[in-house]
Formats: sequence, structure tokens, C-alpha cells
Amino acid sequence: MLALYKPNQKALARLGIIVGKRVANSAVSRNQIKRVVRESFRAKQEHLKGLDIIVIARQQCDKLDKIELREGIDKLWQKLITLCQKVSA
Repeated sequence: MLALYKPNQKALARLGIIVGKRVANSAVSRNQIKRVVRESFRAKQEHLKGLDIIVIARQQCDKLDKIELREGIDKLWQKLITLCQKVSA
């Protein structure tokens, strides 16, 4: 997964998700990836205030099960949180 972010002037974080057909052929698997990312984002949204984030799914994301996908996206959020804390400090 790849996350692009940009600070915004709002008091909340916003999320965009891109899962292309090349990553996952079936709509079911694309929607499952999006659901897992959204669920994880809601859990970390409080720590990501003031950011616009775009998550782009990469190859092999459809091969992961829900638990592996959730662990990967949680690591991505943690990296983003520590990076934003360093910039704001």
C-alpha cells in the first residue's frame, strides 16, 4: 500500500482510496480492500487530524487476507502518525 498525504485546514482527516482493476480483478475483492482500509482509518482518525490522505492499493493486496491487510494498513497509519508528529514538533 502507498499513502499520499497533504495537510488541510480542517479539524478532521479525510480519506480517499484507490484500488484499480489491475490490483484486484473482481469488484468483491476491491470493495473488501476498501472496507478494511476505511475501518482501520476510522480507528486512527483522531490521530490523523488535519490531513488529506489518499491510499493506493498496490499489487498483491488482493492476495492478502483481512488480518494481513489490516496489519499492513495499521503499520502505514503508524508511520504517518509518527511522521506528522516529527513535522509538527
